Amino acid sequence: MSLYSPRASGLGNSAAYQVAGRPYLTGSTIPSDQVAKVTFPTVTRSFTVVNTGSADLRIYFVDPTTTPAADTGLHRFTLSNNSSFTMDVKCKEMYIKAVGESGFEMYAELTGIPATEMYELTGSGISVSTYTDGLN
Repeated sequence: MSLYSPRASGLGNSAAYQVAGRPYLTGSTIPSDQVAKVTFPTVTRSFTVVNTGSADLRIYFVDPTTTPAADTGLHRFTLSNNSSFTMDVKCKEMYIKAVGESGFEMYAELTGIPATEMYELTGSGISVSTYTDGLN
């Protein structure tokens, strides 16, 4: 007799990303040159950031105040005023820096995967200023 043992949702389970995610909404006003950290309750399937202010926003996966290579290596995405950006990515947190006083609204699709299972995002293209070939 065989026993059926269903697998739990996890980072490598593609089914967790194929279904629509649970909605998550947040937003904030950010003073000039300040960083807002968004911590998700579970791992994301995707997120959309809307710049509601008049200044640019910079999107990071590491804290730019403690990881300056994120800025010097241009490992960020700049979102101009009154525009939006959607990314299909798994993460447990992200950082948004205001170039001038600005604000944002965010919609995220969350998976059922606990945030504690998500690994730290780091390395080339995220937190390291140069690649192994010497290019940014």
